[in-house]
Parts: sequence; structure tokens; C-alpha cells
Amino acid sequence: MKVLLVADEFFSWGVYGGFGAFTRKLGRELVNYGVEVEAYIHKVSAEQKPVGQTEWIDGVAVKTLPRGNFAKLRHGELYTTNADLIHSQCGRLDTFLTFRRNTHLPQIVTVQDFRTKKDLEAIGEAEKKSFPRRVWASIVKNLYGNALREASVVACQARLLEPKLRETFRLKREIRFLPNFVDLPNEKICKSDAPTVVWLGRLDPIKRPELCFEVAKKTPRVEFYILGRSHIESENRRLKQAYRKVENLHFMGFQTGQAKAEILKKAWVLINTSIYECLPISFLEAMSYECALLSTQNPDDYTNMFGIHVEPTVQSLTSGLSLLLMNDTWRGLGEKGHEHILRVHSTEKGVKAHMKLYKELID
Repeated sequence: MKVLLVADEFFSWGVYGGFGAFTRKLGRELVNYGVEVEAYIHKVSAEQKPVGQTEWIDGVAVKTLPRGNFAKLRHGELYTTNADLIHSQCGRLDTFLTFRRNTHLPQIVTVQDFRTKKDLEAIGEAEKKSFPRRVWASIVKNLYGNALREASVVACQARLLEPKLRETFRLKREIRFLPNFVDLPNEKICKSDAPTVVWLGRLDPIKRPELCFEVAKKTPRVEFYILGRSHIESENRRLKQAYRKVENLHFMGFQTGQAKAEILKKAWVLINTSIYECLPISFLEAMSYECALLSTQNPDDYTNMFGIHVEPTVQSLTSGLSLLLMNDTWRGLGEKGHEHILRVHSTEKGVKAHMKLYKELID
């Protein structure tokens, strides 16, 4: 079996995001199951191979596609594949062009996230586009809608996306659930003696990191570990300078592997202050380490079930944190979240769900 993954990112070349992280992980796990995997990723970094060339990452053949829309249309030959099945994770125009070039193949679209006009207005992105860009966005949205309507299967990684897709694209078909998945820790989870909060995410405006930092300033007896950085280096310097005197605030930068695991093992609470979220992989990763959630967003009711949902103010976040720390409330919520990950989002269950669907479509 050969599977083609289509996505915007691949968690490599210095570009780190949730979509890319999942696509890379899915590819790696499929390879471990004996599946031949290729991925089409448009140009996102100078470190990436030139357009049309392929490199191997975790056993996956990753081909670089053009970044610009006109360039994509000019290089249609790059979208032809000899795979047995195409599975899109994101990348609207790339998805449409790949599907159009390979109409004979089974085609799956997993919608990792989708932002409506209302969502874009909330995060301040609706007004940033020029008129020509808005026209292009409308064209690409319509093409992507065609891909969704004609795909063999449409799936979501979060239930909250279903009504958005039905309303925006007038989908009347079944929308399946295909979970994101995370590796459960193999070692025993030993929490720190001191209350510890972890942040997982970019230090970008949409994430409102300064809300988190102000909470740290107000709770000096709680340790805050900030795992992430802005893509803009001057912004990283500005934030570190502005909060250099907050001794319980630790800027760790982007971390992976054992360094990340060590912090998650001892953390009590994951804090999230974003303006917008779908169902972030950071929630799932933290829950796998028995962390409770403290968030200004409540995707699929996760924050209510496994933590505390609060308003986007320093006072509300501080009060929510106090409630989680009181009488070790965080601990029961963290254990409950871990059980949910084990039942729904473990890597083993996630890969098996994907393999079952692939075989269903190919056989």
C-alpha cells in the first residue's frame, strides 16, 4: 500500500506547527506499519528542497511543491502520483489540484481546522487581506469545497468543525471522526512537589502569551515553563526583556523529545490563552502527562471536562489557577484527561483507525 499525504507543513526545516506535527507523525507511524508514504508539502522554508525535488524524512518521501497560487497552477505535473490513496491534511489548493490530477484514486480529506469569517474577524485576520488576495481566497475556498464534496471520505479531528463545514460548504454527506493522536509516556509520571504550569505554543499575538506571563507575575509561588517561541526573533527578545524580573517564569524555547517530556512529567497544569483554537495537539500532549487544562478556549468541551474554562483576563486566569491548585483539584482532572487520551487519542488507536479506513477504501 502506498499513501500520499498532502499538507501545508511537515514539522521540519525550522517550521513548527500542529498540522505539520501531526502529518509527520502520521507518516512515520504508517511507515512503521509497512506502508509506503510520500508527502506533498509546498515551499515553506529556505532549508527545504527546491520545488519538484524530494527528500526523505522519517522514511517518508517529501516532495516540495510551489508556494504561490499561480506557480501551483503552472506546475500541474507535480501533482500526479502513483500512490494507492490520497489523504489530505490541509492545503486547500494543493488538495484540489492533487485530487483533480488523480481522480481515479480514493481521496480522503481530514479537516484539521477551519476558520469561518466570524473566526477570522475574532483573531483580526479578516481585514488584513487586500482585495486581490480576498478574491483568490474566495476562489481557492470554492475549489476546496469541490474537493470536499467529491472526496471519498471527509473527516474531522474535532467535532466542533462539523457544523462549520456543513454551513460553509453546504455539505450534506457524512463527516467521520479521525482522531489526532499522541504517544503516551512509557515512564512513570512523577509530578513536581511545587505547583508547576506549562505553556506549549508559539509566542505569537493570536496566542496572547502576555496574559500567561502576567498570571506568572501574580503567582510567584508557581513555576511557569514556557515551551515555545515566536517566529520573529525580535519578539522573543522583547518578551524576555519585558519579563526578565519575573523569577518564576522560565523561557525554555522550542523543545522536543526528552527535554519536553521532563517538563510535562512534572507540570500540574497546561495554560492556554489563545484567541482561537480548534482542538490543539498541546491539549492532547499535556493530558497524556496528566496535566489539567486552564484555557480561555473550550474546544469540544475539553477544557470543561479536564480543567477550567475561563475568560481571557489576568484576573480570571489567576482565579482559575487558584481553583485548580486548591485541594489538588488539578490532579483528578489530569488523571481523567490521561484516561481519555488512552481511550481515544493514543497513537496505537489513531494509526489503527487510519489503517482501517485506508484498507476499506482500497480493497
